[in-house]
Amino acid sequence: MNGHLSSEQISRWMIGERTDREEEHVRRCSECAAQLAALESAIARFRDSVRDCGEMYGHPNVGLLSRAQSVRPGFLVGRSRWASIAAALLLLAAIPIYTTSRDRRAAEIARADAVLLEQVDAGISRAVPAPMEPLVKLVSWNSGIATTGETR
Repeated sequence: MNGHLSSEQISRWMIGERTDREEEHVRRCSECAAQLAALESAIARFRDSVRDCGEMYGHPNVGLLSRAQSVRPGFLVGRSRWASIAAALLLLAAIPIYTTSRDRRAAEIARADAVLLEQVDAGISRAVPAPMEPLVKLVSWNSGIATTGETR
């Protein structure tokens, strides 16, 4: 092994994933052994403080849970792996639902836009606006009288 353990190797060591080569290095290298011991001590102190805090606030199961997990370090890794897989499957199942609902919304908006454009087109294509249609009838009726009046 070249040099000391990297931070990634130390992280894998702490979760129980270590190679024979890394174990041999830690047995021979007092610096890496001291670094691992300090990290394990810090984690143990944190675990103890979580237990104490849980017991102080009336949650005795916190201490039991952390003790059970400290006995089997691979247990948490396996459980989090399954949780990650479940989350990924849930995400994959949600993607088609999201895209379908997005497509439906886009289709509804397109239909509403088409109706609005038809209404605008109908309003623009009129010769006279709807409120003025009675005047057009009045003018066309009066125009017949005006022609009769001109013949006098």
